[in-house]
Amino acid sequence: MTLQNPTGQHLSTYTPWYARVPTLHSLAQRDWRILWLAGHLWHLAFWMDLLVLGWLVLELTGSPFLVSLIGTFRLLPLGLTGFIFGSLGDRFPKHRILVVAQVVNTTATIGLAAMLLLGTTQLWHLYLTALITGTAWATDFPVRRALIRDLVPEESVVNAVALDAASLTGMSMVGRFVGGGLLAVTGAQGSYLFLCLCYLVGLVMLLRVSVTPSDATVQPHRDSLLKEIREGLVYAWSTPIVRGVLLVTVFFNLLVAPYLQLTPVFAREVLGVGPALMGLMSGMDGMGALLGSMALASMGANIRRLGAVFLAGTLIVSLGIVLFSASTIYLLSLATLFFAGIGLSGFATMQIAIIVSTVRPDMRGRAMGVITLAIAAMPLGMTYMGLLADRYGAPAAVGGNAAACLVLLLVIVAFLPGLRRFKV
Repeated sequence: MTLQNPTGQHLSTYTPWYARVPTLHSLAQRDWRILWLAGHLWHLAFWMDLLVLGWLVLELTGSPFLVSLIGTFRLLPLGLTGFIFGSLGDRFPKHRILVVAQVVNTTATIGLAAMLLLGTTQLWHLYLTALITGTAWATDFPVRRALIRDLVPEESVVNAVALDAASLTGMSMVGRFVGGGLLAVTGAQGSYLFLCLCYLVGLVMLLRVSVTPSDATVQPHRDSLLKEIREGLVYAWSTPIVRGVLLVTVFFNLLVAPYLQLTPVFAREVLGVGPALMGLMSGMDGMGALLGSMALASMGANIRRLGAVFLAGTLIVSLGIVLFSASTIYLLSLATLFFAGIGLSGFATMQIAIIVSTVRPDMRGRAMGVITLAIAAMPLGMTYMGLLADRYGAPAAVGGNAAACLVLLLVIVAFLPGLRRFKV
């Protein structure tokens, strides 16, 4: 058969083997395939970096609050920066924006690796690097996900988004496994040399992506950027389904997701394990999310009730984190995080799939920017949860907030029926 990209251009008359596998069929699109593979490296590096930075700060300071604060710095730019660059993705070629972001990301990581090798690293260096690489990540997140919809035909959108979610969640497992192992074997220096390699190879792969359909369809904008940002906010909030996704995203990232940054504290102070077992434990939610995301990718267009899957996934991951916070047994902690990861796959996949399936094509970048703004609740949650952990202990801080999220989600299920009934 002849494949076409969304602009109608013929891509190939040969159907590769993975295009005949339901789980992978969207990878028949060359540019999307390259971007997806490069995303593996960026996702792996992102999760590994969060873990290594947290462990370094814990060793330097012994403070749960400062461990949470490094995560805050890493994710703080997701709000304003991510929203602005999501809007710029509707004005300028997305591929060029991504290249600039990854050049900045790679340069900052090489700089910190050099300081670690020279033994000149200070605490403020870690926070500054986290802020710079976080800005690059905040740029990548909305722009690359808006670009996915430009690279694949409509019938492959759910499959492509699920594969991207599988990459993000699966690499969260691999990144934390690798990060814990390298910390135990090579220390922070070896860990950051590996991160440099990931970013360099990912950048080379990104440069191999052709001029994308989005480059051809970007239209000149006469309105100011601030006006377009305002229009994006108004459009997102006035669209009931998008508004529901935004509320769930804020609750989840404020009250549940910050547990990620406190896993070094759970490992050392609650479970009494070192960096290698910490990495294994921390990656178990990624293992569950990987399996769940691949199952969703296999079902693809057969999934009609996207809203129900989204809400159910968020409820499951919140319950899993409540159970994790109560565990003092290492193997039980592994099991609860795996269970939480299965729910995470439904949340992460359908969050993006609902948005790109709902909004107008000319609003996709801005809509993803608004989602990024909602995800920016995570660094605020990390700071807040770190303060609670310093005062009441990590288990009470994590468990109490996840339980509060469960209650808020049940309210949304009851009072926003349009979201749970949303289907394509």
